[in-house]
Amino acid sequence: MNTQNEMDEQDDVVVIEQRDRRSYVYIGLALVIGLAIGGLVGSTITANKWQQTLQKVQTDYQHLQQKTSQLVDSAKNKVADVDKKSAEKMAEALQAQSDKYLSEISKLKTQVTEVEKVNMSLEEQVAAQKQKLEASQKTVSKLDKQADMQATMFEHAKELFQKELKVKQELSALEKEREQLVPKVAALKKECSLYLAGTSWNATSDSCDKQDEANSRLSQIDQLIQVHKLDLKQINELTSQIGLTK
Repeated sequence: MNTQNEMDEQDDVVVIEQRDRRSYVYIGLALVIGLAIGGLVGSTITANKWQQTLQKVQTDYQHLQQKTSQLVDSAKNKVADVDKKSAEKMAEALQAQSDKYLSEISKLKTQVTEVEKVNMSLEEQVAAQKQKLEASQKTVSKLDKQADMQATMFEHAKELFQKELKVKQELSALEKEREQLVPKVAALKKECSLYLAGTSWNATSDSCDKQDEANSRLSQIDQLIQVHKLDLKQINELTSQIGLTK
């Protein structure tokens, strides 16, 4: 761009110099004409032929004026041609520079369009990743709640299993005690009957009291067995409700 401007400035300088040179030519021609006229007038006066000489000088002067006018017109036309060529060169240079700028602007617009497409693609990717992140956060939150619930359920299940084990152990002990107590109650009942009938010397006086105590304990054991069976049933129902299986 700077090189083009320097070339344009040099062309302008050449045109100005050409104009100045032509101006000097015009001035020189005028001086020559003036000297010629002066010499002719002097010679005619000296030779006493001033009339004829004056006419000749006037004629020559007119011819010189015509030539001078022609030279001036020709010089003006040449200057005009030079100005026109300079203007054309300058217009061509400006058009070339304008075309270059338009080409660069077109390239920049294309680049901007491509960048905008990339930005849109990135924005879409960011939006998709954001949605995935939000979905993941919801899943994590849900899993956290499930983990808390499962931890709570585990504690309840642990308590239920421990209670179930204890109830089963107590139930087993009661059932064994009942198995052992049933024949003993039968024997005490028979002994009490013999004592009351007075038909046996082996029957003791406290056999009836022992029978009552055995019957009372047997009744108590039966009640405890029923209670423990109900407890086991409730435990089984609770474990089914919370989704635990044995």
